[in-house]
Amino acid sequence: MAMTGFDPEVVNTAIGNVKNAYEQLINVLGTKMQSEFVGGMQDKWACTQAQRFFTESFKPAIDSVIQASNTTFESVVSSMNSAGQYWADQTESSYSPQSFTPISKQIDAGVIMENIGGVRGIDNDSASAVSDKLPGIAKEAEEALTSAQNAVQNSGFIGGNMQAALVNSLGTIKTKINETVTNITSESKSAIDQTIEAYGDTAGKIEQAFTIQG
Repeated sequence: MAMTGFDPEVVNTAIGNVKNAYEQLINVLGTKMQSEFVGGMQDKWACTQAQRFFTESFKPAIDSVIQASNTTFESVVSSMNSAGQYWADQTESSYSPQSFTPISKQIDAGVIMENIGGVRGIDNDSASAVSDKLPGIAKEAEEALTSAQNAVQNSGFIGGNMQAALVNSLGTIKTKINETVTNITSESKSAIDQTIEAYGDTAGKIEQAFTIQG
């Protein structure tokens, strides 16, 4: 006979693991994307095309993924808490819900300048090296989501399809991250090509001007 029920201790542990995975994800999307990609381009790409890409494409895309992640993880934790409370009521046992506080993070595109010390353009080789970091950052985000999915699959609930539904909802964020990184990689390449066409390859001049200003 198939069993249904829950283990409150395992549920609490699982929610803790989900929250840890969430914190790792937001650290990747909100902090690493800012420091390694935006910050990495800050002294290598300065012009109108750069500002337009980061303000109109990159920032809205990453901010949207962060918001979607906040909404999804809040829903996952709420669903697990509600189910835990329901099963506790049905089995005349106890369950203590865990709180969830979304982490407010947004990309700061304002650090990208129209010019640095009068120099406009891009250091193509250095900028390409920064762009090459995007897939690795995306992979770290996916690994955090995989950890969350694993936590849900070992949530202590027995029977029903709740675990599968929560795993699938986390999977939609994985897909969104993949699509976002693919799109911004393509859009950044297009903007970089426009910059090179307009200003040429500055080969270190922007970084030098940035260093002098700093």
